Amino acid sequence: MSDKQKPSRSLVGIAGVVAVATLISKVFGLVRQQVIAAAFGVGPVANAYFYAYIIPGFLFVLLGGINGPFHSALVSVLAKRDSSEAPRLVETVTTLVGGILLVVTIALVLFADVFIDLIAPGFRNTPEGLQVRAIAIQQLQIMAPLAILGGLIGIGFGTLNAAEQYWLPAVSPLFSSVAVVVGLGILALQLGEKISLPQYAQLGGAVLAGGTLIGAILQWLV
Repeated sequence: MSDKQKPSRSLVGIAGVVAVATLISKVFGLVRQQVIAAAFGVGPVANAYFYAYIIPGFLFVLLGGINGPFHSALVSVLAKRDSSEAPRLVETVTTLVGGILLVVTIALVLFADVFIDLIAPGFRNTPEGLQVRAIAIQQLQIMAPLAILGGLIGIGFGTLNAAEQYWLPAVSPLFSSVAVVVGLGILALQLGEKISLPQYAQLGGAVLAGGTLIGAILQWLV
C-alpha cells in the first residue's frame, strides 16, 4: 500500500464515522420534535420554547458545533503544536472563553424579560400572549447556561478532533434529545392527559427547558 493511499482511506474512515454519528443524532432529534409536539401541540409551552431558545440556541450551535470558531481554531492550532503544549493552551483558552461567556449567561438570566420583549414584543398585547411571555422568560433563564456550555463544548470538540477522536463530537447531540424525551416522558407519566392543560403550562415549560439544559451538560461531560 502506497503512502498516498493510506491518508485517502483514513479520510474515508473518518467521514464514515462522522456520517453515521450525525445520522443517529438527527434521528434522535426527529424523535425529540415528535415528543414535544405530542406533549404540547402548538400551545403556549411549545410557542414559548421557540422564542426562548433563539438566543441561547444560536450561541450553543454557533460556538459548540463542529466547524464552529473554537472547534476550528483549536484543531488548526493544536495540529501545529507539540502535544505537550496542548493542555496549557486548552486551559488558557477555556479560562478566557469561559469568563466572557459567563458574563453573557448572567446577562441572559438577569435580563431575560428584556430579551423576550425584543424578540417577541407582541406577547404583551393579549392575555394568551402574556402567558407565553411568562413561560418564555422562565425558559430563557433556565437555558441561559447554553451560552457558556456551547463555548466549552466547542473547545472540547476541537481538542478531541485534534487528537483524532471523531465519534463522540459527532454523536453527542443525541444526549440533548434523549434528555428532553426522558424529561417529558416522566412528566407525561405523572400528569397523563393533564400535561396540556393551562395550569400545568409553566411546569411543562420548565421541564422542557430543563431537559434541554441537562442534555447540553451531558454533551459537555462526554
